[in-house]
Amino acid sequence: TLESYELCCLVETFPERHENLEDFKKTLEIAFMYAKTVTLGKTHWPQSNRVMQRNRRIGCSMSGIAQFIASKGMHELKVWSDEGYKHIQATDERLSEWLAIPKSIKTTSIKPSGTVSLLAGATPGVHAPESRYYIRRVRLSTDSELVQPLLLAGYHIEAAETDPNNTVVVSVPIDVGEGVRVQKDISMWEQLSIAAFMQSYWADNQVSCTVTFDPTRETEESMVAALDVFQYQLKGISFLPRMEAGAYAQMPYEEISAEQFSDMSAKLKPLDLTQLYEMHFDLPEVKTSRTEESKDDTSTVENAMKKAAIELRPMPDRFCDSDSCVFDEELLKATKKT
Repeated sequence: TLESYELCCLVETFPERHENLEDFKKTLEIAFMYAKTVTLGKTHWPQSNRVMQRNRRIGCSMSGIAQFIASKGMHELKVWSDEGYKHIQATDERLSEWLAIPKSIKTTSIKPSGTVSLLAGATPGVHAPESRYYIRRVRLSTDSELVQPLLLAGYHIEAAETDPNNTVVVSVPIDVGEGVRVQKDISMWEQLSIAAFMQSYWADNQVSCTVTFDPTRETEESMVAALDVFQYQLKGISFLPRMEAGAYAQMPYEEISAEQFSDMSAKLKPLDLTQLYEMHFDLPEVKTSRTEESKDDTSTVENAMKKAAIELRPMPDRFCDSDSCVFDEELLKATKKT
């Protein structure tokens, strides 16, 4: 549990992406060194700085645990977790002495993950996937610079049901790999056991876990019993009833068949993001008035995509430092002229 005003510095690792334990230890060391270095910085809040300089709290996390279990088993997960934790403690002691700062009060965690695990093609934290094949839907602003590259790469894009004028939904087909057990095959009790396992052998911060359960099978009494059993093994836990596919339009996750996955994947091309910096689309002027767009709902997405494409221009590097943001004025002027 964080102290008042405290921040936690999180980093994420993917054990399934490593050849062996020694390779994973190298990743842990680099990840922890990065996080420890970040704690040397200051925030704008003196209260936060005081508690962070004292605690140096870090949450070195794992994701892809369901995939690791499928390929290497629970015993190897125990060995990698236990040995990895010891290696992080040794790394912390060495770095803290070198930097002349306190050792971190906590060092490891299992964070819920989301975008980061998606980028690595890993299952999030301790959570099992929705199914082996599924659609992952991502929402973007209609004027996002990512819309046009995704469209050109063949991804299915449609107007958001809840906000068709301002938001589009991108559908991404996912295959988590052979042998990975999915949510509907794992009981509430097993999910709790895996979370408790990681709390015991890896995380000194809290394991973040949302247990999905079948509301037709689990009762209030069974959930109370589960909480009673695991109350001394977990620092916290969340529960979420499993919803049937299609419970509402454009759900973030939707199970699909192997055939549907193949069909969607066959339409995809390599995603080229270099155009975000190098290309300028010379397209005809499109409608920008919300009133005009609303007259023809079928053209909303098309207009938004064209508008986004027109606005793609080479952008100068820019960054924020302390209380001010620094821009290259000459490059900005040149960009505006294009």
